[in-house]
Amino acid sequence: MSRFDDIQKKDAHHILVWMPNWIGDVVFSLPTVQALRAHFPQSRITAVVRPPSHEFLNHHPDIDSVIKIPFSEKDGLGTQVRFARSLRKYRFDGVILFPHSLRSAFLAYLSGARWRLGYATEARGCLLTHAVPVAQDSKKVHAVEYYLPLVAPLGITRVARNFRAMVTEEHMNLYAKHFQDLGIQNDDFVVAVQPGASKPQKRWHAERFGILCQRLAREKKVTIVLLGSNDEKEMIEQIKKSCREDRVVTAIGLNLHLVLGLLQRCQLLIANDSGIMNLGAMVGTPLVAIFGPGSVLTSDPVIDPEKKEIVTKNYSCSPCRQNFFKECNPSPHQKPYCIEDITVNDVAEAVERILSRI
Repeated sequence: MSRFDDIQKKDAHHILVWMPNWIGDVVFSLPTVQALRAHFPQSRITAVVRPPSHEFLNHHPDIDSVIKIPFSEKDGLGTQVRFARSLRKYRFDGVILFPHSLRSAFLAYLSGARWRLGYATEARGCLLTHAVPVAQDSKKVHAVEYYLPLVAPLGITRVARNFRAMVTEEHMNLYAKHFQDLGIQNDDFVVAVQPGASKPQKRWHAERFGILCQRLAREKKVTIVLLGSNDEKEMIEQIKKSCREDRVVTAIGLNLHLVLGLLQRCQLLIANDSGIMNLGAMVGTPLVAIFGPGSVLTSDPVIDPEKKEIVTKNYSCSPCRQNFFKECNPSPHQKPYCIEDITVNDVAEAVERILSRI
């Protein structure tokens, strides 16, 4: 097979899709996976992914099976090599590699797949049969469109900006008891609030979330659900304690498919630039997204514009390269000023605007 030949359907009976590392990027890659399924309706598609994204990918109708990556970045190369070699038993015809790292290309090479598609980054072209050049304007392109060239050698030329449903009516009926246990009643107007993010510099102040939640619970008579991982438990409990409102409840450490169901149940999501923000957009929940150093241009939540409000400060240094505090000075709270300067009123006004439309 020539390095630049299109890959034919006869060469794609079983395709491995090596998913991105972060939850939000996994969401952004799904339109490409869905286009792959439409192009190869008879092929078997297996996704390999880092936890916890497997918890919702297991329910994607276009993915036949999911393999959870059993190691972290801290594990030695030997552990990772053994995992990659264990993939050979599946006899993959090819692999589509979303991550950029040299290590991920090396592991894909060890999987035994005959063709390997990935971006030509980190001098890894020798490990790929089809090394796709990265466009010069890649930092000005939304992530959904950024991933499209990866599948061009397969004959796929466009992706649709939509998502297949992963939460069914049956799931929602099953999860109804969980929602009641959290303190959500059937007739409640529910606002999910997600104060966490992958980097502390992307997190709006927890104290400001507390003030906002208290204001919404008192003035709007809504039920607030504070969402987060087990690592964020202390912060979430502090926010709840500061609110002093019975209408504020917590949902900590939930399975991500249950989180999808909960977000689908909510009438509004208020979130930092995070994976949860993108999960909410994926299920169509109206949202207020708080962007600090993240790029709205490349990471804008994929949802109807009428169903979102973006709160951000378009400073001259935007979009940020996130080389924190080498290219800008921190606030007294060790935050970049693009997140520090977002006030409670800024977010509250965005909430008012979106509530007037839904």
